[in-house]
Amino acid sequence: MGNRSPGSRRPIKASEKKVGGLILALFLLLVPTACGAWQSGPQNETEPIRQQEADSHDNVSKQPGSNSDDFITVEVIVESDRDSASGFKTEINARKNPQSASYDTIELPYRETFEVSKDAFIPLPSVRLQADAADDAEWISCTILYDGEEVATHLSRGDGAQAVCEKKFRLGPG
Repeated sequence: MGNRSPGSRRPIKASEKKVGGLILALFLLLVPTACGAWQSGPQNETEPIRQQEADSHDNVSKQPGSNSDDFITVEVIVESDRDSASGFKTEINARKNPQSASYDTIELPYRETFEVSKDAFIPLPSVRLQADAADDAEWISCTILYDGEEVATHLSRGDGAQAVCEKKFRLGPG
């Protein structure tokens, strides 16, 4: 090794370069996830076909004069083979303006839209939705959309079926 003065630098070993590269790669994988660029939620090919009528939102909770660039649009959808469901509850856990809705009975298909302000760090930590199928229903499903993109879906069949959808912000894959 020779004589080195106390202020001299040692050469970087190849193993240290590999560790540094690994840390950088992990960071680059986690950043898009933290920013919401990746989605999660099961993709179910057997789920019922949803109505794609963007202009026919029956229940809309919007703030007047809002600019779509300033808000995340959250849409919750419940569908079934019957025309009603019970025990409906949704919680929009927003940092600035948390919102919720709860009804004993809802008519199906059901859609409700919420707007969440983007001007907060991690503006939307979680959204949760649940609904119970009617007694004579064979299935019930729920879906959560963020700005028109599906982030969570669930289909439940059988007696006592309950649809539960949840999207939580989390760091890392998934």
